[in-house]
Amino acid sequence: MTTIAEYLAKQLSIAGIRTVYGLPGGENVEILEAIRMQGIDFVLVRNESSACFMAAASARLTGIPGLAITTLGPGATNAYAGFAHAYLDRAPVLMITAASDPSLAGRHSHQALELEAIFRPISKFTAEISADKAAETIQEALYSVTAGRPGPAHLSIHNDVALQAAGERPAPHVEGLSSSPAKYDLKRLAKFFAGKERPVIVVGLGLEPERPYGQLRRLAEKLGAPLIDSPKSKGALSADHPLFVGTLGLTASDPAYQILNEADSIIAVGFDVVELVKPWDQPQPLIWIANWANEDPRIACAIEIAGPIADALEALTRVDLRRHKNWGAKRVKAFRGEQAHAVMPSPQSRRVMPQAFLAALREETPDDVIITTDVGSHKIFAALYWQARSANSYLVSNGLSAMGYGLSSAIAAAKVGRRPVVCITGDAGLAMVMGELGLLAELELPVIVAVMNDSALDLIRSAQTRRRRRAFGTEFRNPDFGMIARGFGLDYRRAETQDECADAIKYGLSTGKPLLVDVMIDPVGYPTTPR
Repeated sequence: MTTIAEYLAKQLSIAGIRTVYGLPGGENVEILEAIRMQGIDFVLVRNESSACFMAAASARLTGIPGLAITTLGPGATNAYAGFAHAYLDRAPVLMITAASDPSLAGRHSHQALELEAIFRPISKFTAEISADKAAETIQEALYSVTAGRPGPAHLSIHNDVALQAAGERPAPHVEGLSSSPAKYDLKRLAKFFAGKERPVIVVGLGLEPERPYGQLRRLAEKLGAPLIDSPKSKGALSADHPLFVGTLGLTASDPAYQILNEADSIIAVGFDVVELVKPWDQPQPLIWIANWANEDPRIACAIEIAGPIADALEALTRVDLRRHKNWGAKRVKAFRGEQAHAVMPSPQSRRVMPQAFLAALREETPDDVIITTDVGSHKIFAALYWQARSANSYLVSNGLSAMGYGLSSAIAAAKVGRRPVVCITGDAGLAMVMGELGLLAELELPVIVAVMNDSALDLIRSAQTRRRRRAFGTEFRNPDFGMIARGFGLDYRRAETQDECADAIKYGLSTGKPLLVDVMIDPVGYPTTPR
């Protein structure tokens, strides 16, 4: 007899899942045993939301659904922030929680919550596994996370149910999105570009997992179209490419909006407005291309193509366009020159500017280094100015913008990629998941954790300053990060200058071991900080 637990573990393996991140309870033991027998690795996290963050980062880098496990009640609800991140950041994550004993329903309420009701608003699918529909429910959940626009699904199960017999059911037939006729209608595409001289390409998180980077570069070069990325698509076109403009979505006045506003037509590829901090209200005619339907919310467009992105981009390269003589690489070069003239203040004594830290990081790391960031002033700064040279190598919580993501995602990235990973985190974000430093040390992963030490929620403090309010409830006293590092068995370096940042990064890369770098940052260099 195949039990439901065994059937579930087998289906997870068939889906390509090799690692589960979680913090289990006694109600998960049968699922854990089935997973162990299936040969799936288990990573014991210190916080349930971390498990979802890690599963999402793993899915982003591998293209395979991520898996998280928690207990019922407090474990499930403590994972909510991480699960919500998967929902708004479009990550294919399956979370399995324990469930209350169904035989005690109505007679026992200890830790009992209506988990389906709790997770339904942020799930593509949620259900409690029952003995009579176990196979169907499991397959529906696994199918849902990648069908159309990716997102999370939730399953709950009790130990007693997990030991019951599983009824086999054929895998559901997966229907791919049919291509829009406009995709092959070259006359319609040519009509769209008639009279247009200044096209721009805007890309977003929907490039994954198809990864049509070559086709994207060829299209930009063919049309001479400047390309703007979003935080979650950084590196889709290398930052040193002459057509790369910058990143959009961090503030209401990102520099890249200047080029976007000058364009007379927009090609939006895998673009999702969930990444923007202000509504999308560009008036230019737009071609919308993604692997899922244009909805929730719908973007106004002249042509909509829902289907394989690479095919659509190839079709667009067959369209001729008369480009304005001052557009394309020439305009991007001038734009970069304008941005380079920004005057920066001097840092405080024994403090380093964020620009100096980022310069040292770019100088000392290889092109394929994976960067993860947490949330705060440092996230906005890094997303705007990190020079990404490799696709899908920049991980950030942007749709939800959840603190605690940076370190968790770095651990998953290092476990999956086995290449250098640098986590840029604020001191407050690190405090939320400091226990994961123990997991980092335990796994001995090559992660450099750079904590931007300014003893404040700087992004919120800056908002107070702009409104001429005193800093209140936004400043705190940090621990001795050197003692914290040593307590977890990690190497530690303190950096107060650009050279010290560079030396710390070089040291961390040379050892291949985890390192905590205490960056004594001066927040005056952040674009969000009033000067």
